[in-house]
Amino acid sequence: MSSSGESQSLGFTLVELLVVIAIIAVLAGLLFPVFSSAKKSAKRTDCLSNLQQIGMGTQVYLSDSDDVYPQTRQHSSDPAHEDVSGSIDEPIFQESFSPIQPYVGSKTATGGQVISPLFACPEDPDPFGRHCLEINPDSPDVTSYLVNAYFVFGLALGSINNPASTIYVAERRSAASGESGPFCDDIYHPWFSAANPQAPEIEMDPVSGAIAESRHMGLANYDFADGHAKALHWANTFSPPAVNLHLIVQ
Repeated sequence: MSSSGESQSLGFTLVELLVVIAIIAVLAGLLFPVFSSAKKSAKRTDCLSNLQQIGMGTQVYLSDSDDVYPQTRQHSSDPAHEDVSGSIDEPIFQESFSPIQPYVGSKTATGGQVISPLFACPEDPDPFGRHCLEINPDSPDVTSYLVNAYFVFGLALGSINNPASTIYVAERRSAASGESGPFCDDIYHPWFSAANPQAPEIEMDPVSGAIAESRHMGLANYDFADGHAKALHWANTFSPPAVNLHLIVQ
């Protein structure tokens, strides 16, 4: 038996509590970045899944349309030269994703704007262009995604040398970058680059151009002309003259 003057410790000492708290803080510091990275990876995967569905829907559309991609701008068989200044982008027949809506199980809002969750990337801070309308109320309807402009002038699938290596849809840059505001169009022009002095603006700049080239931890998702989707670094899609997956003729 213990003596009547002997006390028994029934709890943690202050030092022990501080040690436990310190251990929890260290573990939290180690695990929070892991959880954050896992969350971002999940969002990238959801975004990639959206593009895969868009790609599959487009393939079904092609089978119903004599293998001609949805035409939303006036016809041109050589847009890179005829549209060097952006002069044949009008009239806009319809929003570039509207024709494939029935093929992906989504609908447009009154007036034709695509507002389906399928066209909203989870990592996109402004998928349907609210900031674009604040800048210009007459801005075209936009989503998280952009169509390569080569495809919107009446392009036939047979005109593409290598569909598996030709980008059809990319992610739109919707957040401001430096002094540049969001990109407010539903198509991007691969021929508007630093190599083209006649271009009205440079859309193929990795920072302030049309594409959200590093939205997903340095990667961006792309849908290709054969219907498959893939996450890639910008330089693996556009590093001319060696690499340019945005061209039709390769």
